Amino acid sequence: MMLNTTQIALLEAIKASLFGTEPNYPKDTDWTEVVKEAKAQTVLGIISPVIPIKDESVEIGKATYMRLLFEQDKLIKLLDANDIPCVILKGCAAAQYYPKPHLRAMGDVDFLVQHSVFEEAINVLENNGYVYKHGKNKKSIDLSRDIAYKKNGIEFELHHHFGSFGFDIDDILDQAIMNREYREIDGYKIPMLPDFENGLVLLGHMNHHLITHNLGLRQILDWEMYVHNALDDTMWNKKFLPLLNSIGLKRLSINTTVMCIKYLGLKCSLDLDTDLDEDVPAMLLEMVFDNGNFGNKKKKSHQNEIDSLVSYGLYNIKRNGFFPYFQDIGLRKWHLCQRYKIFRPFAWIYGIGSALIRGIPAMIKHGSVKKQIDASKEKYILFEKLGIESNVKK
Repeated sequence: MMLNTTQIALLEAIKASLFGTEPNYPKDTDWTEVVKEAKAQTVLGIISPVIPIKDESVEIGKATYMRLLFEQDKLIKLLDANDIPCVILKGCAAAQYYPKPHLRAMGDVDFLVQHSVFEEAINVLENNGYVYKHGKNKKSIDLSRDIAYKKNGIEFELHHHFGSFGFDIDDILDQAIMNREYREIDGYKIPMLPDFENGLVLLGHMNHHLITHNLGLRQILDWEMYVHNALDDTMWNKKFLPLLNSIGLKRLSINTTVMCIKYLGLKCSLDLDTDLDEDVPAMLLEMVFDNGNFGNKKKKSHQNEIDSLVSYGLYNIKRNGFFPYFQDIGLRKWHLCQRYKIFRPFAWIYGIGSALIRGIPAMIKHGSVKKQIDASKEKYILFEKLGIESNVKK
């Protein structure tokens, strides 16, 4: 992979900020472009102390961070008062590993409760001013990972489970909630999963965003700082590797770690499997730069979610077959199928109709289906090299 000047400068700034290295910026660095790329990756706050220009969005981000901590603390105390154990996922649970947690950009508050108290948690939230915002299939816990609420300008996502795309660790997390640890960040005590389970969540977060074509640098840096501060040889060899082998994420974890070593300044003593394709870390970084955080670079260039859905669909039709692919769409998205079993044999008809309505505009825009098929092949070559292509079907 040939990095351009902006990408090199951004990577140098990240290393300098996170690890205190002396940055080697290209002489012709355009800092306006670096800031633009950092915003697209949601890492501007992280590099702000080591770049020569300032941006007001960093200060706005700090204010948002403090407001989020305050509202998050009220939520935690409310659930504790009602004997509902919870843990914070991502967000502060990732920021704890950074040298300056307030510089990691925050979005919403993701939190997980045990399956047995999920309905009770819904009632507590809705009786205390948390306004239901959205959740797939309304409030069905069988068909959605989380339900979103909003209060005082902050969005809260109540998770019933976390696993997706073949990454099933929900039983592990459900038990780990009872072993939660309160970690202090900027004066607030926050319940979090123990380091092992928290690392699984961060890896699962990467897996989810990679498969949905919107993996950005922020998720990569979360994993890097976790490896740097929490993952030792014993945990890696005795706990991580056996589990990652069983769920098919060993190569993703190793290649991401190698990418962090090669490009992002990570010093790592873990016994990593070196019998891997040397091109994969560079391919992964290239995809990250193409995507931006949550795929926002594609959205800004009008390559919106429909484009990803088209390439994703065409690839999976080729792999899994015409009927199984559209039957799965219908079963997941047709509400009548979910309510009445009699409609389920006909789910594939709904699936075809849904795909045509969403996919035809993108196919016309790109000029040909063949172009989409070729593009999807390139993306999924990387998936196969990372060992996660089987998870795409789940």
